[in-house]
Amino acid sequence: MKETGAPADKTAQPAQPEPAPEPTKAEPTKAEPTKAEPTKAEPAQSEPAQSEPIQPEPAESAPRWRPPRWMVGVAAAVAVLVLLGVALAALGTGGGPDKSATGTASGATPSAPTPSAPAGAGATPPTGPQAGAHPVRAGDDLARVCDGWYYPQSPKFAGKAPHQISVGVVDSMLAPRRHMLSAVRVPDQNESIWRAWTPDHPAKSQLVACLDLTRPAKQLRTCKYKDQTPATVALVQGVYRLRLYETATGRKLLDKPVTGADGDCPSVVFVAAGESLYSEVTDTQLYRLLRPFVMQKRK
Repeated sequence: MKETGAPADKTAQPAQPEPAPEPTKAEPTKAEPTKAEPTKAEPAQSEPAQSEPIQPEPAESAPRWRPPRWMVGVAAAVAVLVLLGVALAALGTGGGPDKSATGTASGATPSAPTPSAPAGAGATPPTGPQAGAHPVRAGDDLARVCDGWYYPQSPKFAGKAPHQISVGVVDSMLAPRRHMLSAVRVPDQNESIWRAWTPDHPAKSQLVACLDLTRPAKQLRTCKYKDQTPATVALVQGVYRLRLYETATGRKLLDKPVTGADGDCPSVVFVAAGESLYSEVTDTQLYRLLRPFVMQKRK
C-alpha cells in the first residue's frame, strides 16, 4: 500500500508548471502598434500632391490685359482738360447774360423800389434783453451782456454785499472791440471787497459794467515817441458811456456819460497814422461810480 502511494505523488508534481507558458503569448501583441505608425504617414504624403493643382488657379484667373498706368494717367489728364474747357465756356457764357441784363434794365423804364427792402437797411435788432442758451463759461460771455443778452443761470443781484462785478471796455472808435478787465484796483484792503472787483470766476458775477468810448472832445496834448511811426500822436479827451446790468436778468441799473480823467501819454502805443489817443477812465472813477451797487445790501 505504501509503494502505490509514492508514485501517485510524483505524477502530480509535473502537472503544475503547464499554465506558466500562457503569459508569454501576450508579448508579441506589443509590436502591433508599431506596425500602424507607417500607415499614418501615408495620408500625409498624399496631401501636398492634392494641393499642387490648386496653385496655378489664381494665376489663370488674374486679368493680364489691364491697361497700363500711363494710359490711366493720360485718360485722367484728358478728362481734366475737358472739364477746364467746360468751365471756361461756362464763364464766358455767364458774363454775357449779366451784361445783357444790365442793358435791358438800363433801357427799360425804371420801376419804383419796393418799400420792404430799402437801400442800406439791415436786419432789425431784437428789442429787449435776450436769454443766453448756456450758462456763463468765460469773460467773453459776459461781454454779450453789453449787447442785450443775459444769463438766467447766473446768481442774481441779491444777498449781502459785496456783489462780484465784471467790467467790459471799448476804448477805440476806429476798431471797436470789447475786452473784459481782469480787475479794477480799489482802495479797500478787505479781501472780500477787492476780490469782488477781481472776477476770477466770471460765472459768479452778479453785475456787468459796460464802458464804451462814444466821441472825442478837446485835444489835451501831443504825445511824442522815438523809434516809432507815427512819432507824434494827439491825445484827445475821451467821452464814454457807462452802463450797468444785472447778469441774471439783463435789467439796466445805471446809464450815464463819463469823461476820461487819465490824460497821461502812454509809454507804448499801437495806432495807425492819423489816429488819436483818448484819455481813459481811471479805476478810481469806476470805483466811485460803481461802488454803491457793489456794496449795496439787498434782500
